[in-house]
Parts: sequence; C-alpha cells; structure tokens
Amino acid sequence: MLIALIVATLLAFLAGQALPKAIGAAPAFWAHLVLAVGVMSLITAAMQHFVPVLARGRGAGPWTGRLPYLMLASGLLSLAVFHGLLDFAWIALPAGLALAGAVAMLAWMRAMGRKALGKPHAGLAWYLAAMACLGLGLAAAMLIPLFPDWHAGLRAFHVHINLYGFVAITAVGTLQVLMPTAANQADPEVAGRLRTDLKWALSGSLLLATGQALMPPLAWLGGLLWTWVMARMLLAWWRLHRSNIFAWHGAEPVLAAAAIGFLCALAGTLLGPDSLGPLTLFLPGFLMPLVTGAAGQLAPVWVEAGRGAARHAADRARITRWNGPRALLFLTAALLPLFGYKCAGMPALTALVWFGIVFAIWLYRDSN
Repeated sequence: MLIALIVATLLAFLAGQALPKAIGAAPAFWAHLVLAVGVMSLITAAMQHFVPVLARGRGAGPWTGRLPYLMLASGLLSLAVFHGLLDFAWIALPAGLALAGAVAMLAWMRAMGRKALGKPHAGLAWYLAAMACLGLGLAAAMLIPLFPDWHAGLRAFHVHINLYGFVAITAVGTLQVLMPTAANQADPEVAGRLRTDLKWALSGSLLLATGQALMPPLAWLGGLLWTWVMARMLLAWWRLHRSNIFAWHGAEPVLAAAAIGFLCALAGTLLGPDSLGPLTLFLPGFLMPLVTGAAGQLAPVWVEAGRGAARHAADRARITRWNGPRALLFLTAALLPLFGYKCAGMPALTALVWFGIVFAIWLYRDSN
C-alpha cells in the first residue's frame, strides 16, 4: 500500500505543479489533489508503518489498516466539491470523514503508546501532535459552510494548521530520525531534541495558523518558534552529516534540501507578497524533496522487508543516485519565488520527473 501511495503522491505532485495553467480548475482543486488525496493518505499510511516501530508493538489491525483508504476517499470527495460536481456545503462530508479517520488514528496511536514495551520513542508524541493538528484543520473546514462570514479566517486557519501543523510536525519529527539513518551515523542528541522541541513546534504551528487567520503578529511568533526548532536540527546535521549532505548521491542531500525548503516556505508565508500562495514554495521546496528523499531511503524496505541488508543498500543506491543535483534543483525552486521569479517551479518539476523515471525503472526491474 505504501508504495502505491508514494506513486500516487508523486503523480499528484506532478499534476499539481504542471497542470493548473493548462486545465481550468480552481486553485483549491489542485491544492486538495496534492494535500488531501496525496499527502494526507500517504502520511496516514506511513504513520501506521512507523508507530509500531516507535512503540515496539504490533502493526495496525485490519480495521485501522484501512484508514488510509478512508483518507483517500475523503480527498477524492473534496475534489468533487472543488470541481463543482457537488455544492460547496458538501465540503463538510469529506472533512467529517477525514476527521473521523484522524480521531481513529489518534486513539490507535495513544493505545499503542500505552501498550508499548518500555517507554515509547519520543517521535510518537510528534505523530500524535501532527494528527491532532489535522483534526483541528478538518474541524475548521467543517465550520466554513456554517459560518460564511468567517470564511476567510477559517480557511486561513485550515490551510496553515494543515501545512505547518499536520505536514510539518510529521515531516520534521521523521526527518530527525531519518537523516541519521540515511547517513548511517547516529545522532546522540536526537531523542533529547524530539522531547524538548515538540512544544515549540506545536506552539509555533498553532500561533502561525491563528495569526494568519486573526492576528498577524502571532504568525510571526509562530514562525520564530519554528525557526528555532529547525535551526537546532540543521546545526546538528551540519556537525554530523555535512559530508553526506554535500554528496553527489544518497538520500541525505534531498532531505537537507527539504529542511531548507521548509524555512524558505516559512519565509514566503511571513514575508512574501500576497500573490505568493501557501503552496508556491511549500510544494516544490519542501514536500517534493521530502517525499523523494524518504522514498529513496525507505521504499526498498517497504517493497520487501525480508530481503537482506546488502540488497536494500544496493536498491537505495540505485534510487538515490544523483540526488545531489536533484537537491540543487529543489533548492532553486524554493529560493527563486522569494525573488519574484514566476516560473520557479520548473527546476523542482525537472527534479521530480527525473526521480520519478528512476523510481519507476527500479520498481519495474524489482518486480521482474
């Protein structure tokens, strides 16, 4: 399922980046194609993979294991609304379905934490916080048809708590562990950072989303808190992994590009002109390198966990070959919009198509 969702998410990225100017659909349609259909389903499935590892427990049961499909169905329903097939008031239906899925995921993760053998890994709390942010964002979406006078504020909260709460907290919590794994070099401070920095990341997400909806100074405070969290992580990476980050190959360059791209997206949200939409930097600068980097590192294990470590390493080497130049393309896409270049998404689209071809060739050869 995870591999299928990775492929679907990559295709959603491709469509969301390449097609909006060619096909006359509302911007909200493309945003929900990427986030509701692609990212929300993928994150839910990825959490179901990682949580048993963090809690040292069993995997998801048959009913919990179907929740990513519920999220996918919710995302597809939202596309029907934004494409005009359903009246906007129906947005409460997909939002309510996804909210039910988020609540079920929260209950399952809390149960896994209580039943853990010993103390759960600190990363589990990041996933709980991220899923709670998703629940808040979905609740805000359900309220929009009921309170049309609050539409702008509720929409702004919905967008930013999903981007900088649900997606960012999940991603940064995972990156803290994924980078040392990819670099094959332990980070002795990672557990302490995860325990210490969650309160700043969660507070930053809530303040940023509330500020964008109601009171701009709060958004600045939220941005500063997130900058502090990212600076601590990037400083540790610089000390431990910089030779890997500046390599030609491997997952590390694009994972580092994703972290820098997140800071660029944050700067665009707080400093950029009104014409710079929330996804203009977030998608090509952060989400694309994040998913490609994680896919390159984790897909070999997800395809066949029973294979030996040597085979997994060989597969990773094939998928992540020339990730250094791809990281530069993603960084270019993250930086250019800040200087007013309107075609800045092309470098990221080039890197995404390049990675997609490599990934598809690997999947085809692996299945034969």
